[in-house]
Amino acid sequence: MEGNYKQDEVITGARNRMGKKDTSISVIVPFYEDRGHIRGCIEALLSQDYPQQKYEVIMVDNNSTNGLVEIVKQYPRVKLLSEMKQGAYAARNRGIGEAAGEIVAFTDADCLPDRAWLRCIEGAMFDAQVRIVLGKREYASPSLGLSMLAEYEAEKINYVCDSYDKHIYYGYTNNMAVRRSLFDQCGLFLEMARGADSIFVRRVVDQFDCKSVLYVPDVRVRHMEMNRIWDYYQKRVIYGQSYERYRKVRSARALSNVERILIFRRTIQKNRYFVPATLLLALLLAIGAAHFDLGRLRARVKMAPLFY
Repeated sequence: MEGNYKQDEVITGARNRMGKKDTSISVIVPFYEDRGHIRGCIEALLSQDYPQQKYEVIMVDNNSTNGLVEIVKQYPRVKLLSEMKQGAYAARNRGIGEAAGEIVAFTDADCLPDRAWLRCIEGAMFDAQVRIVLGKREYASPSLGLSMLAEYEAEKINYVCDSYDKHIYYGYTNNMAVRRSLFDQCGLFLEMARGADSIFVRRVVDQFDCKSVLYVPDVRVRHMEMNRIWDYYQKRVIYGQSYERYRKVRSARALSNVERILIFRRTIQKNRYFVPATLLLALLLAIGAAHFDLGRLRARVKMAPLFY
């Protein structure tokens, strides 16, 4: 058994949602600590180019201590919940149990969704075979290096979702939407420190098919925590740790060097980078790969815990 999905809470939540047919999308945002972005996140969600009566915003407090609850309470349209069990996936599961929408969209408190975010999610979900939508993640800084890394990451998830190779599929809950019925069919997120979104995506692909997951670049959020190239490299270490651990729950493989070169070439061609930018991106990616491998090594020898 992979873990406790709180399936009874899902059923209870389904009963509580009866009669709430007007809500199309529930947005769930867990929060624990903040670096000055939570207010911007809430305001971006409340100013969506989408009918207000068709969506709800659920913020889940996960034992925050720096006045964030009081900030959230300043927005009457936001539904505030609390989850005492520490962990972002536990908080997301709490929100799922209260969600009224037929689609559940996830982002993080340090992300600013594009104004058309919900409208593009709904459009992507119009295709009945699509069960999960993954969007594009842009970074806070407009610097050339970070912008190129963001474009490479976008091309990578595009390649993965077009590959129909379930062993390389992954997910990320800072820009992801899921049909609500999937949680009844496949269970909630595993309540682990990292990687439960990728495990959930794999569970869905295994139960249905690869066409269940669609990457849509117009579904965009700006990740405000990613303000420096060093922030990107720190994340690569964390992702390496996460990958090494979740692959023990669901079989997975890293992209091969051939696949990485292909994605690199597509990124260069699509964005029409000249030689200097191409060389810079190659260098940045090589350093990023080294940090990813460092994370994997740390996970193997248990040198560092996964972060919240």
